[in-house]
Amino acid sequence: MRQHPVATETPSTGTDRVKRGMAEQLKGGVIMDVVTPEQAKIAEDAGAVAVMALERVPADIRAQGGIARMSDPDMIDGIIGAVSIPVMAKARIGHFVEAQVLQSLGVDYIDESEVLTPADEAH
Repeated sequence: MRQHPVATETPSTGTDRVKRGMAEQLKGGVIMDVVTPEQAKIAEDAGAVAVMALERVPADIRAQGGIARMSDPDMIDGIIGAVSIPVMAKARIGHFVEAQVLQSLGVDYIDESEVLTPADEAH
């Protein structure tokens, strides 16, 4: 019997098949914006293929003069714990620290989003 070599290192990124496979699961499905774990569970029970964790609609935040940034990590963590479907969250463009926080929480998809307030005026 032929044996396969054992990998000595764990790859730091997913394979193309994994990346495309996750996206294929969402194709043709509904992704719901949610602001609480309860809303996320309702969306899952109603057949959503994923949820986008938001504190508020970014356009509403900016219209009121606020800064639209990554949602509260505790809120996102609660949503992740409430559902078994993929959870998405937004990070500001170029704000790698927000992306690292989302990655450490275990978010399935990170949306580097132009709808959030820029990290600074130059970027």
